[in-house]
Amino acid sequence: MANGHRMVLQLSVWLVLSATLVHSQAYRSASYQCAPTPVLPTSLRVIAIPDPFFVAANATTGTKNSGFLVELLDKLQAISGLPYTLTARPDLNYGTQNPNGTWDGSIIGALVNNEADLIGADDFNWADREGAVDFLIPLLSYKLQILANTQFGLNNATQYLTSAPDFLRFVCTSKDSVAQAICANILDSGDKGLVFDDDAGLATVLTGNFAYLGGSPFLDSAVAQNQGKVKVALNVGSLFAGLAVQQGSPLREKLNIALLQLFESGEVQSLFTKYGINN
Repeated sequence: MANGHRMVLQLSVWLVLSATLVHSQAYRSASYQCAPTPVLPTSLRVIAIPDPFFVAANATTGTKNSGFLVELLDKLQAISGLPYTLTARPDLNYGTQNPNGTWDGSIIGALVNNEADLIGADDFNWADREGAVDFLIPLLSYKLQILANTQFGLNNATQYLTSAPDFLRFVCTSKDSVAQAICANILDSGDKGLVFDDDAGLATVLTGNFAYLGGSPFLDSAVAQNQGKVKVALNVGSLFAGLAVQQGSPLREKLNIALLQLFESGEVQSLFTKYGINN
């Protein structure tokens, strides 16, 4: 009787374990079906905002896409084997997060909404953007600096300018008192504190008591080309920028490896030198 009871108990345990195993296998199978492995695209949809490193094609003049970005994408294509199509987005809106958590803008919004595979722009790596897309290894580091008219320097009457929303965001979110003062100066001046691009900022500084908040690659060139007329009067901080892909995309690993190979071979540095980028 004792042996019979033991056999029944062993059979019951075996049935429970078998049922648990089957359920576990079914659960794992269902989990895999719900989360398929991301598929690597056969070609890349790249979007970029025209800037000093990317000159968009012009149908009127017959010119093609050119610049640092285009040569970098060509080199990435040669290593990865992935062809690309590059579309210029001229609205200068890198992307902002809405109160409901969605994103708009040419750059971040396009990735989040599956309108592009790769950001082909020097997009700055902010914490909120990192939560929405996957950045590749840093491509550029920017020293945020103040370019001033040599004759006037910086004084209480100086009007600060900028053309980059990300640079303005940096000084406005900084806890540094000098950065906060620059932010207030620009915001309080209305349209006077905003210029169209780097060239417009430099041109305005050359006219009088103005100071331009910009990035080191351009400002270094501006000082070299206008010796004695303008100077870097203040270092504000640093930002890192790079390319980005959709969150969870297998492109991240593949393109990171390609970028590392280009850095290690000196080809990225050669492009920096060719286009006058001090990085």
